Amino acid sequence: MKTFTVNQWRPSTEVFVQLGNYPNGRVSISLFDAEDGCPYAMASVNLPDVLLADNEVLIKDYSENEGILDFLLENNIVTLTDKGVQSGFVWIPVCILNDESVWGPGNQSVYHTAEEDNQLSPAPDEINLDNGKKMWVIKDYRIWADTYQQALSLLPLIESC
Repeated sequence: MKTFTVNQWRPSTEVFVQLGNYPNGRVSISLFDAEDGCPYAMASVNLPDVLLADNEVLIKDYSENEGILDFLLENNIVTLTDKGVQSGFVWIPVCILNDESVWGPGNQSVYHTAEEDNQLSPAPDEINLDNGKKMWVIKDYRIWADTYQQALSLLPLIESC
């Protein structure tokens, strides 16, 4: 299990990241103390009425979590988008959750959806903000699709041409 040092608060702490799911199936990001396994922080927030892509997550970077976005960005756990949502008095940024292979080999993730057969899709390489299509580079092909699984399903067709 990969650990990270949180320097946003004092004293600095070694934590590990665990992905989970909210009751509505959306991804949650939790930090746990690496020494004793106790919960350290809940990095994400669930706003069910906000429309998100499968690989997007809302980050709670306010109140007791102020600075958690910087931690997640510095460790390549998420990629910041230009989107966000106003909730009460706070702005909640929308981020793309990066594939665990980028930030945490060996991390004990519990992320899953039935659709993805317990696999976290990699973040798209590009997103068209006009139509919502996403692009992944797979085997040096630029494939535009709605989901990573759809892009993978198009690969045999592309390679047969």
